Amino acid sequence: MILSWKGGKKIQASSSIGRAAVSKTAGWGFDSLLACQLMNNMNDKMNLKKPLKEILLWLLITALTVGVLVVSYSYKGTMLLHSLMWLGWILVTMLCFFYTTQGQQSYAFAKESRIELEKVVWPSRQETTQTTMIVVVMVTLAGFVLWGIDSGMLWGIGKLTHLG
Repeated sequence: MILSWKGGKKIQASSSIGRAAVSKTAGWGFDSLLACQLMNNMNDKMNLKKPLKEILLWLLITALTVGVLVVSYSYKGTMLLHSLMWLGWILVTMLCFFYTTQGQQSYAFAKESRIELEKVVWPSRQETTQTTMIVVVMVTLAGFVLWGIDSGMLWGIGKLTHLG
């Protein structure tokens, strides 16, 4: 099955997962599994030009960052003014970032994550306390066992070398 032609060559995509041949038919009549998309199509989608708004927002974020850094290091004002300047920088850059494509994707991801977190069944206080106590007891037991092994080896080596 030919998926596309490029430069006179046929390009055929197939997956790395194939079907095992049946003993008598040896795969007769079966098409190979083909990839859903060609890499060329994916690369074309990735190379779309960014809209002017995106570029301007990123330039504004960069200019604000450079400006705040320069003012912060060259201007010797009070701590309150520096704090307000950095707070303003955070708010303005976050607002600009929100309107970029990456900002919208981050916001959508955060919303989806919150929905998934609501689906989580969290352990009760009793379960948490019980499992914590089990961990504390097991760590203490392991510590005493290792201390016993270490003391036994120290005693045995001391007897062998006549230092103990």
